[in-house]
Amino acid sequence: FSKLNEMLGGGLSLGHCYTCSGVTGGGKTSLTNEMIYHWIFNSPYTVGVVSLELSASQYGEALLSRHLHNKLAKMQPAEKMAYLKSDKVKEAAKELFERPDGTPRFMLVDDRDSSLDQLQETIEEMVICSGVRLVVADPWTDIAVDGLSVDEQAVAMKWIKSMIKSHNCSFFLINHVRKSQSGQKDQSSGAMISESDIMGSSSIMKSSSANILLIRNKMAEDDLERNTTAILLSKNRLLSETGPAGKVYYDSQTHTLHNLDDWLNNLFAISELSWI
Repeated sequence: FSKLNEMLGGGLSLGHCYTCSGVTGGGKTSLTNEMIYHWIFNSPYTVGVVSLELSASQYGEALLSRHLHNKLAKMQPAEKMAYLKSDKVKEAAKELFERPDGTPRFMLVDDRDSSLDQLQETIEEMVICSGVRLVVADPWTDIAVDGLSVDEQAVAMKWIKSMIKSHNCSFFLINHVRKSQSGQKDQSSGAMISESDIMGSSSIMKSSSANILLIRNKMAEDDLERNTTAILLSKNRLLSETGPAGKVYYDSQTHTLHNLDDWLNNLFAISELSWI
């Protein structure tokens, strides 16, 4: 995410709300998990993840797949069980989930049946009692949009701004976008999206310091195009620079995201070596 980092002034900062939005199945969670994987090893602050789509075990498997560069979901049950019981994987899992001093690298909430009030209390507990400074809500749409009125959604965003101000933390909100209207190009085929396509109240995009939009043609026949996501920065209150913020390629075999240019340059270098 070198281009996105550059446009945001070096990455995410404390004291801000960020949004990341894209179509269903467009790679929002994979992109966010790649960021989280970096943060839990490199950030001086603890990350708290509120997972509304994946259970704790599913989330752990997804992150462990990234850590091992081996997609566990592609394995047969018996093969996966034997693999997970191996000493090598146990050691890797311990490295992923625990710091050297034994404390957890991140906090995870997967209670998908709680009300918004209950989830807010849990997030407050993570921030105040457990030292979490970055809260990732995936997807925020399921927490504070579904079943709530526009006014209630605005109150939820006001709560986020209050948390940021009182505890100097940051929020990273994952959002779905509305389905394409009749007569418009299908968003799942790589059509452009905008902030107005984000599901829910406009207070979501208005309250954030930066809005990140993801565009991917997930129906493309070409493997490279189908697994490439274009990143757009549609709002940037921090440095004002907006527009294209790079492209990333998802390698499904290793469950890893790569900067597209780096990936292509590496393929080109390998191709040249094969001719020597």
